[in-house]
Amino acid sequence: MTLLLPWMFLLLHPFYVSVVSINQNTVEKSLEVSVRIFTEDLEQTLRMQNPTETVDLIKLTNGPKMDSLISRYIRLKLQLQTGNRSLHLQYVGFERIEESVWCYFEVVNVPTIKQLRIKNSMLYEFKKEQFNMHHVAIGGQRKSYKLSNPENQFELNFQ
Repeated sequence: MTLLLPWMFLLLHPFYVSVVSINQNTVEKSLEVSVRIFTEDLEQTLRMQNPTETVDLIKLTNGPKMDSLISRYIRLKLQLQTGNRSLHLQYVGFERIEESVWCYFEVVNVPTIKQLRIKNSMLYEFKKEQFNMHHVAIGGQRKSYKLSNPENQFELNFQ
């Protein structure tokens, strides 16, 4: 029984995290962006933002409507900028894998990136304990950064 107590503590105190991966595709001159969020957390947040909508990311009885809600929410909460140029996230789609939703975006016609500014406040309205991890691969360099609520922006430099 004493061996179970530490594990039970972890189960009773979940963590709230999303993971954003940004990879430069030099051949296509684009950025490939994926966002991984726990399904239940995203559903609850979308319900808070859209109280008149039926949100169901598991049964997907209304896939196009879920696409619209997800795309709108993430593009509102996640913004990318290089220099003075805002980068437009084009929604590609989403899929549910185990307990998470993976949302995919692309930024086309991306110039050479020397500096990338990221604003991200996803799920901050859902849980004050939320944090968002970022993994960025630009020009062969990989960098990571963690934003903890209420911190919502950072900048990475690439040479």
